[in-house]
Amino acid sequence: MSPFTRPELVIRRCDELLSVNQPLAALSSISEVFSSKRFRTTPLSMLEPILIKFLGLCVDLRKGRTAKEGLHIYKNVAQNTSVSSVEVVITKFLEQSRAKLTEALAKVDELEGPAPEKSTAADGDKDDVEDLEASETPESILLSTVSEEKSRDRTYRTLVTPWLRFLWEAYRTALDTLRNNARLEVLYQTVCHDAFAFCLEHQRKTEFRRLAETLRSHLTSSQKYSHQSHSINLNDPDTLQRHLDTRFVQLNTAVELELWQEAFRTAEDIHALVGMSKRAPKASMMATFFDKMVKVFGVGQNYLFHAAAYSKLYALHAARVAAVGDKAEDAELEKLSSLVLLSALAVPLGSGLLGESGKRREVSEEGEAKGKLGRLAALLGLNAAPTRSGLLNDALSRHVLKRVSPELRELYNILEIDFHPLSITSKIEPILASLAAKPETARYVEPLKDVVLARLFEQLAQVYASLKIERVVKLASFAASEQVAATRMRVERFVTEACRRGDLDVTIDHATGSIKFDEDLFNADTSAAPIASTSAAPYEAKSLQPSAAALLRSHLARLAASLHATLDAVAPEHSPIFAATQAREKAFAAFAAQGADEREALIARAQIIKRRKELAEEQNARAEKEEAHQRTLRAAKKAEEDALRQKNEVRNRELERVRREVEQVKQAEAAKIAESLVKGGLKVDIDKLPELSASDLVQLQVQQIEKDKKDLAQKLAGVNKRLDYLERAFRKEEIPLVKQDYERQQTRDRLAHESARTQRAEQNKKQHAEALAIKQSLARLMPDYRAYKEKAERESRAAYEAEEKRLAQALAAAKAERRQQVLDQRRREQEEEQRREQEKAERAERERAAAEAQREEEEREAAEKAAIEARQRQMEEEAEAARAAALAERKAERDKDLETVRLRQQREEEALARRQNRQPSGPPPVGSAEWKAARAPPPVPVVAASSGAPSERPRLNLAPRTAPVPAANGGATPPVAAAASSPVVDRPSGPPRLVGVGGDKPSWREREAARAASGGAPTGPPTSATPPPQEQAASGPPQVGGGKWTRRATGEAPAEGAARQSSGSYRPPAARTDAPKDELRKSSGRW
Repeated sequence: MSPFTRPELVIRRCDELLSVNQPLAALSSISEVFSSKRFRTTPLSMLEPILIKFLGLCVDLRKGRTAKEGLHIYKNVAQNTSVSSVEVVITKFLEQSRAKLTEALAKVDELEGPAPEKSTAADGDKDDVEDLEASETPESILLSTVSEEKSRDRTYRTLVTPWLRFLWEAYRTALDTLRNNARLEVLYQTVCHDAFAFCLEHQRKTEFRRLAETLRSHLTSSQKYSHQSHSINLNDPDTLQRHLDTRFVQLNTAVELELWQEAFRTAEDIHALVGMSKRAPKASMMATFFDKMVKVFGVGQNYLFHAAAYSKLYALHAARVAAVGDKAEDAELEKLSSLVLLSALAVPLGSGLLGESGKRREVSEEGEAKGKLGRLAALLGLNAAPTRSGLLNDALSRHVLKRVSPELRELYNILEIDFHPLSITSKIEPILASLAAKPETARYVEPLKDVVLARLFEQLAQVYASLKIERVVKLASFAASEQVAATRMRVERFVTEACRRGDLDVTIDHATGSIKFDEDLFNADTSAAPIASTSAAPYEAKSLQPSAAALLRSHLARLAASLHATLDAVAPEHSPIFAATQAREKAFAAFAAQGADEREALIARAQIIKRRKELAEEQNARAEKEEAHQRTLRAAKKAEEDALRQKNEVRNRELERVRREVEQVKQAEAAKIAESLVKGGLKVDIDKLPELSASDLVQLQVQQIEKDKKDLAQKLAGVNKRLDYLERAFRKEEIPLVKQDYERQQTRDRLAHESARTQRAEQNKKQHAEALAIKQSLARLMPDYRAYKEKAERESRAAYEAEEKRLAQALAAAKAERRQQVLDQRRREQEEEQRREQEKAERAERERAAAEAQREEEEREAAEKAAIEARQRQMEEEAEAARAAALAERKAERDKDLETVRLRQQREEEALARRQNRQPSGPPPVGSAEWKAARAPPPVPVVAASSGAPSERPRLNLAPRTAPVPAANGGATPPVAAAASSPVVDRPSGPPRLVGVGGDKPSWREREAARAASGGAPTGPPTSATPPPQEQAASGPPQVGGGKWTRRATGEAPAEGAARQSSGSYRPPAARTDAPKDELRKSSGRW
């Protein structure tokens, strides 16, 4: 692989090779850039001029294949980043190719003189080289050498033909490069148009056929790969329109080149593209299409579709004239109407394609003919194949007879209305002569003669059984000067073709010189056989008189018709016609009754169909839009991924390149250092050079530099000493020689000065003499010069003054116009300012009204809000009063309950005091009733902390009452007394403790009860968080029932409380406090 050359140096290298006349080497040097791996990573701004230079060399050297390879490589690199660069390169390539061909043609004209005719060169080239792509064989070279030809033809073949071949190859290369890419589609269509122009200019028919096939294959492949990104989308109206424009240019070129088969195929392509289009084609394009189809069908002698194409063209022109109303267009429409009528009359009579007799035409041939007719009809946009009578009726409905000339109107009357077989030729002969004199109508003379012959034989077959050939020839002669032999040959040829098609059953008897019209009584009426036009619908011939076969065949039918007529006359009610008439009348009446409903149903159905069609179109449009959006997203995502991948690849390649370059630079520097060391006399092993580090090489280099310094100093000392001696000796010897040289130099300078002065004087004298001679010769021209000068000055001054005056007038007019414009502008600005002020005032008024309305709305809302707040305050005050009343009532009830409790407690305390006075000094014996009563926990009222709202009434706990504990004396012991006599004092936690000796001191509860009884203020424990019973009662009265205390709700179930009472581990809530243990011990008497 050759080393990579930097892109910026490629063009310089190429120019250097071209300067020494080596274009092949220059082309090879540029080709190395395309084969390098770094070509894809090079910026396009650097590659584009390189490729243009490359293509220029390919054009100069006619290297078409090399140019094609380079264009494909560049397209693959540039199409994803800059499509415009590809367009610029291809455009430049084609321009250079066309310029070379133009230069070759100009050189031929320069060598051989201008061509005598415009198309001489092209015709000569066409005769010499039929196919530009065919290679030149040895036989063709020998034949061209020995053949006798003009000098211009030989020069043309030598100079122009190679460039024609190369330009054709350039067009093919450009089309192959640009195909199937939507971003390059515009340039693709432009190149197609240029290629068509090339084929037309140089009459290249073979190349045109190949170009048309190439375009068809490109269109087919674009549909095959439509799923790819940036593919050709024929659903896009603009894209389809561009393809249609190109096909119309192709059709025009085919017609100009007289390639009628290719023109027909192009017309089929246009019809297929028009069928794919969602928008209607332009009327001008369709007019051009039908005009070309007229020529195609006319050359192919298909007069039926030739007339149909004229009918379609006339319809378009008539619509345009009705819309525009131009007189020139109206005159052209009159000319076109004559051609429409004439072409319809020239459609031949005869079955041509389809016949009624199966023995004359096979079924397969009939099917093939029907298929061909369908294709041709679809090509012209017809639903069915046209007929001669249909074309004539269509022309009459468009009032063609009013626009045609009188002779054509007479021709129509002779052929279609008043046909007389005995005088037809004499009547029509002058009309045919006038038609033959005009170039545009001369082609219809022969078809009209065939139509006259068909009509002539049609009526002769109905009248005559046999007829002399001379009689028929005389009737068929259109001119007296016409030769009898030619007329007889034409008649016999027509009869033979009609019999072959099955239009006539005729026998020509040359022995008797007669024509016999055969008649089969038991077969179809061939003597009056329907002579059809060249279409599927037969033409019904006019019957002059019924033939014997027709009478025999229709005998029963005529008898049945007579009997039906008799029955209708005698008994009309029994006639089937009467019943059919009645049924028809009833059907008409029912239809009239249901007509409105049917009409509404049909209208509704049409609307539904229209709406469904619109919905389907909208759905298809949405689907296409969504598909296009998804395709765009996929393409964008793919492009983004490709760009990211390419970016990563470029970055990796750049890093790898930098690393390699760094390694190469290091190795090169090391090699240079090693070489310098070797040259300096140091011994360095080249094989071990890669093993040496940079510091080792630097150390070696430093040693070499020190050694070089020492050697240089020693050499300089010796050289300086030697130079001092030599310089002193040289100066001593040259002192006398310098004086002699100075004297010789002065002598040479003096002689040179004298010689130069003499030559200068002689030259000045000679110039002066020549100037005097010129002055004398020019002195005679001075009067004329002065007169011309004065005249020119006067004319120039007059022109200047006129121009100055004109400019002053123009300036004044411009100033006036500008002044008027400024005034108009100011007036418009003032009007605009007034309008803005008015709009501003109106807007301010609207804003003020809106603000006033908003303020009133806010005031109304504030009033409503104040009313609502007043009602809310009133309701709150009423609720507050109700709550205060309820609170006062509950407070009175609570005070009453507290008074009741206090009285009961007072009575209990008095009873307790009395029992204490009667209590023995020692503890009761273990196991006695007193001991058991002391062991049983007394039911102490449990009062929960007040956690409710002040306004809420305390809820009573309806827990079951505790069973009274029997006392020793059989009476009920109050709870307080039981608690006082109990030797067990509850602790904050753990089982009850036994009270030892001396532990019979009064508890805190007893002391408080005694203090309350004496009228003192009760004092609670110092640090207890639980209030005394009185305070608990104040916050919530205890429940009283049946004179016994009941437990309040403390969070535990009644059953659980009873169990704890029975086990002796129950503590009343009053004892469950957070007071210190010493306080509890004080209260229990165990301090």
